[in-house]
Amino acid sequence: MSDFIIPEPMPPSESIPREVTPGAPHGRFLAGVRDCLPVVLGYLAIGLAFGVMARTAGLSVLEATLMSVVLYAGSAQFITVGLIAAGAPALATIVTVGLVNIRHMFYSAALAPHLQRAPVWKNVLVGVELTDETFALVASRLGAGSVVEHSWMFGVNVTAQLTWVTATFLGAMLGQRIPDVSVLGLDFALTAMFAALLVLQIAHRPRLRIAIGVAVVAALVAVAGGLLLSTSWAIVAAAVAASTLGMVLEEKRP
Repeated sequence: MSDFIIPEPMPPSESIPREVTPGAPHGRFLAGVRDCLPVVLGYLAIGLAFGVMARTAGLSVLEATLMSVVLYAGSAQFITVGLIAAGAPALATIVTVGLVNIRHMFYSAALAPHLQRAPVWKNVLVGVELTDETFALVASRLGAGSVVEHSWMFGVNVTAQLTWVTATFLGAMLGQRIPDVSVLGLDFALTAMFAALLVLQIAHRPRLRIAIGVAVVAALVAVAGGLLLSTSWAIVAAAVAASTLGMVLEEKRP
């Protein structure tokens, strides 16, 4: 529901980041692992929930785990197992997953200017593992005036996916014994994680009032839209409204 605003990269002569992760590449990798801990906590719960759901939909432990390795997209994976359980055609499932994941193209496009001097293969490795949550971490880091190094990104991405795959495996193993994950509150874990990431991002914005105002507008539009539209369209409307307002206010600030 929150909008992630990535600042435009400055020319090399003017680029003076306020913070650069010190040390060798392995030190920056470990810093990425550390910064990914909020995502880890959310992925453990949601990954368990997905593993359980995958098993109840008829997937084996291996199939559920491989889906988290190859597809690695939480919302798309939940949709996929739901379509499988409903007996939807393979083509319909593929098209739906493609439409749901198209937003990742915009994530990569937003991040590309900050990594343009790196080899293509490094950018590809970063891009294929971007998720909503890891992109939020990147946006927060750039919003705080820091630079983004590939080694830091690798630390974030590897930690996030290993957590997701491990949680999926454990959830699939327990799937037969926990038919309803809602009794454990796991269905709220993703919402809680995004709320925490939103607070962290707002705290690093140079104009705190603007960030809070945009967040409030997004919440109001989402709630009002939910009364008139479907939940998915309400979220889209909130994202568009918040992004537009944030852009206008950022352009007008002195």
